[in-house]
Amino acid sequence: MKTNKSIKTRTVTFAVLVLLVSATSACAYPPDNAAVLYYKAFTLYESPDNIGNMLWDYWKGKIKSNEKIEECLKKNRRIIDMVLDASRIDHCDWGLDYSQGTEVLLPPHHKARDIFALLAAEARTQADRGDYKKALGRCISIYRMARHLNERPIISYLVGIAINGANNQCITHFLSEMPQEAEILTWLRGELTELDKQPFSIEPVLRWKREAGIISMSPEKINDVVQSGLDDGPTKKKILERIRTANQQFFAKNITYWNNYMDGIEAAFDLPYPQGYAKLKKLDEELTKEFNKNTDATLTAVFGPTWQRIYSLSIRLNTHSNALKAAIEIYMIKARTGKLPNALPAGLPGDLFSGKDFKYEKTKDGFTLRCHGKDLDKDETYSYEFKVK
Repeated sequence: MKTNKSIKTRTVTFAVLVLLVSATSACAYPPDNAAVLYYKAFTLYESPDNIGNMLWDYWKGKIKSNEKIEECLKKNRRIIDMVLDASRIDHCDWGLDYSQGTEVLLPPHHKARDIFALLAAEARTQADRGDYKKALGRCISIYRMARHLNERPIISYLVGIAINGANNQCITHFLSEMPQEAEILTWLRGELTELDKQPFSIEPVLRWKREAGIISMSPEKINDVVQSGLDDGPTKKKILERIRTANQQFFAKNITYWNNYMDGIEAAFDLPYPQGYAKLKKLDEELTKEFNKNTDATLTAVFGPTWQRIYSLSIRLNTHSNALKAAIEIYMIKARTGKLPNALPAGLPGDLFSGKDFKYEKTKDGFTLRCHGKDLDKDETYSYEFKVK
């Protein structure tokens, strides 16, 4: 449990970071660094008691607006505008001290989920008024925020995945409710195409993970990293024992092993999903075996997360995004012709789990896009349902 002292210290630390990050643009609004506004919004926003789940149910269309929701949105108008302004700024530097390796102090990204719910609820109010273009515009702003969150630490990437995935659902709800209008759909397609010029990507995370591991494998840092980063148990005890008797050769060989390991990880992420997942699983299993008999693998065991799960999350998000893009093209056919196509048009984004096109099926109230391949991490095959007016 966090003490009041630790919470206060963390708050002061983030306040100082805000000042440092904003130092070059203190007199301008909006500043030239989006992180300045995100830090302020994340620090100032206090989610009202017992309304968090209500906001999620509201943007999903499960409940109608009520006084509590309206009061929350009114009270936080300044926060909403601040985040929307931040999303329009290209440059975003969170001011992180990457010289600390894996011990880098992270931004308060835990607030991002609450901020997403706030923006999505505000988007829902626009949809309730019939202004679907403005509602979808809010969703585009959320995508931009997620890209700004896509810093090098893995946790930042995972937060961005969660927000992107929820935002895909938000857009799906709006597309399923609104009349099919070619003008709005063309605009939305263009906005998504523009976003793809700065893709939400795992690549910065992989590059930084390699670098952070090397920094933290230094004799000066490694003991503290292991003490704070691993749960007590036989593995932690064995690692600490090896570190206590380590010489410079030990660290040099461990860094070489780590670099070879990360070469394999990066290569796996470039493979088609079934092969990539199998390679990552094999690397994870080999590391477990190597740790017991090869001291060169000692420190890689500290820094090697379950990569196959992260890989599956990445493919899951990108496949969902592809389904959304494909659905927009189908909606555009409906807008032009007045009816859904009988077959899936050629050339649409596909199912990354299998590398094939989605299975397309017309339903009573819309259509479904189904994956051929399975998410091996969850043993699940996904389908995406869209409705039409």
